Amino acid sequence: MSRLVDRLLVRVAHKATADAGCSNYYYCSGGVKYLRQCCLNEGCTTVKVGKC
Repeated sequence: MSRLVDRLLVRVAHKATADAGCSNYYYCSGGVKYLRQCCLNEGCTTVKVGKC
């Protein structure tokens, strides 16, 4: 179920940020999954999204 949510978030985030010059990627660290978003005008942010 969480993978379905992750795929939906990627689609929504990609559509919302593509025009703003942003890129998104996921990574795992210490058993926690993070979403890293970097935008040209705003810099980068990292958000916890679940477990790896």
